[in-house]
Amino acid sequence: MSNVETIQVLIDSLLAAPFDLNVRYSLFYLCCSIIIAFLVWKYQGTSGSFIKWLVPKEVYRHRSNLLDIKLFFASRVFIALGFTSAVFFPTTVAYTLLLNLASADFTPPPITWQRGLIVTLIIVVTSDFCKYWAHRAHHEWGFLWPFHAVHHSADVLTPLTVQRVHPIEPMIRNLLMTVLVGIAQGLVLYAFIGQINIATIGGANALYFVFNALGANFRHSHIWISYGPIIERILISPAQHQVHHSVAVKHHDKNYGSVFAIWDWMFGTLYIPTEREKLTFGVSDGTGKPTEQPYPTLVAALILPFRESWRALAKQMKPSPSLTQPVAPGNLAMTQGFSLWLDVLRAAAALAVLFGHMAHLRFTRGDYYFLREWNIASDAVVVFFVLSGVVIAYAAGRDQTLGRFAFNRVTRIASVLVPALLLTLIFDAIGTRIDMTAYPEHYYQALPVGEFLWRGLTATNLWTGLSDWVRLGTNGPIWSLSYEVGFYLMFGSIMFLRGAMRIVVLATLVLLVGIPVLALFPAWWLGVIVWRNAASNDTSAPSRARSWLMVVSSLMSLVTLKASGLPQLLEHVTQQALQPMSHHAVLVYSNEVLWNSVIAICIAIHLVGVRRLAMHAPQRTEGRVARAVHWVAGGSFSIYVMHYPTLHLLDATLPESLPGYDLWLLGLTLTVCFAFAALFERTLKPFRMYTKIFGSRVAEAMPGAGRAKSWTS
Repeated sequence: MSNVETIQVLIDSLLAAPFDLNVRYSLFYLCCSIIIAFLVWKYQGTSGSFIKWLVPKEVYRHRSNLLDIKLFFASRVFIALGFTSAVFFPTTVAYTLLLNLASADFTPPPITWQRGLIVTLIIVVTSDFCKYWAHRAHHEWGFLWPFHAVHHSADVLTPLTVQRVHPIEPMIRNLLMTVLVGIAQGLVLYAFIGQINIATIGGANALYFVFNALGANFRHSHIWISYGPIIERILISPAQHQVHHSVAVKHHDKNYGSVFAIWDWMFGTLYIPTEREKLTFGVSDGTGKPTEQPYPTLVAALILPFRESWRALAKQMKPSPSLTQPVAPGNLAMTQGFSLWLDVLRAAAALAVLFGHMAHLRFTRGDYYFLREWNIASDAVVVFFVLSGVVIAYAAGRDQTLGRFAFNRVTRIASVLVPALLLTLIFDAIGTRIDMTAYPEHYYQALPVGEFLWRGLTATNLWTGLSDWVRLGTNGPIWSLSYEVGFYLMFGSIMFLRGAMRIVVLATLVLLVGIPVLALFPAWWLGVIVWRNAASNDTSAPSRARSWLMVVSSLMSLVTLKASGLPQLLEHVTQQALQPMSHHAVLVYSNEVLWNSVIAICIAIHLVGVRRLAMHAPQRTEGRVARAVHWVAGGSFSIYVMHYPTLHLLDATLPESLPGYDLWLLGLTLTVCFAFAALFERTLKPFRMYTKIFGSRVAEAMPGAGRAKSWTS
């Protein structure tokens, strides 16, 4: 989808919102609210004009309402870009569960309106249960509160206040709902109707339709409507939700429910007003005294919560040794010889990926197709993974704390990934306009810019726990970066967190990254074992003969097993084990997981032998060859992330009749990659320095620094 189409989606969503019965503030629900409001006005016998009572100037001209309007449009932008829907896929979870529950001869029960209504009720109750706990977590967990505080910072309430939310909040809520609602859907499908077929009215869930039509918009309004002490133990009334927004101490941590009050009743957070109460909305200093508006502008509402969340998280972690732990400094240094050999393998793997992709028919007519048949590019990526495990384990011992580890990993990736994504967009835009035949469908996926940047910058384009995997334009090789980032996060949670925090974070990551990433995590972890365990307890010089045997025999075994056809045999075993499902669909780029594991074991044994030899090798002044190896390896990340977009662009622009076409293709690709490395990969130290300076200046310049934010923070 092009940029123009993305804008059109945004415009369509804005135009459709007033008529969408899935949206609480649609015209139909607003008309229902006006009718109910008129009846309330009549019943109360309020003097004066109904219009002035319904739409008071002091509410709708308040600057808080103006920010509500801005956040409404911002929310539509995020929805159009797919940010919130990217982490909401309960139907996928439901059908996966149904597939595992149902046998091949499973016959779904007949669909009746009674069964449809039961299914609808179960899904609504489950969804509401999830919303209760997600809402409560945003109040009671300090690092989540800043995102929810944007909603509570409203000084006046109007129907649009429901859209006064930071985009991170619905994403967190959707993650929780995806798992639990998906499981509930899967179970009721199996038990009742066998397919998604809920009761609807005008395309909206029937129960939510009734809920919205009967005055859900009054929840965010100045109009007090109470259901009475009996019903308010079952359903949340508008008055109860207005109480939830109150700054009064007695109203703190009350009425988290969305539709049902039974969750608040069950878990001790229910507050039932006995009479109409005078309420002040906003956030307070903890004593019930309102504070100055913490988010006066749209930029502040979108940016400040990130800083406040980080501060709250750091504050919680610092005094509590039960949450985090430092990693002991490495007891063995990275020797000169071992470092050089890691660079040899890194440079060789990067070039192997480049040569393996150049061997495609569309680039070099099949003259080098034997490299494709040998599958050297895929095998080289597994070598990268093992090397990465070694380097990350070494870096953890050097960094020692979670903060330094996180900063160094983020800056290492961002310094190369961000410009690589931007250049991919540019190269693809130029190449597709010159010759679209150079961009076959299987190797090029056009994405909306928003989704491209969202999935690319977060390196989640292959996290199958988020949504279907996507190719970022022509930059297919970035798939492995999704694996790498997943490995870093899981390693960091294992090494730097402890107790319940470690379990919760690790379990969440496992759900997000999905089966393909998890399948190769053990292969990556072998690199960690190489650094942390192999030879670390040896106090005497290891046998040189045994070390050389490990170095040589591991590589010879790998070549022999490859030549014997073991990769094809192991992939067939994987295919049979996953039937009737497609092993490509389940594992994606991990479809050769068994053979990849063999590669990882052989490379790990090889590295253990090299490390033992290097431990007692004399330190020497590096010569030209060593410097050349380091130089090529210093551009390996750039070669990996830039070679494919460059190859496609050159394929679209270079005339095939050019003498020495293959050499031109290779030479120009390497020139682009090494020029890219000179600008971005080899400038990591100054990039980190400027990042720290920029971060500190932004924090100082942001409005609201040091301001009290809420009674729950």
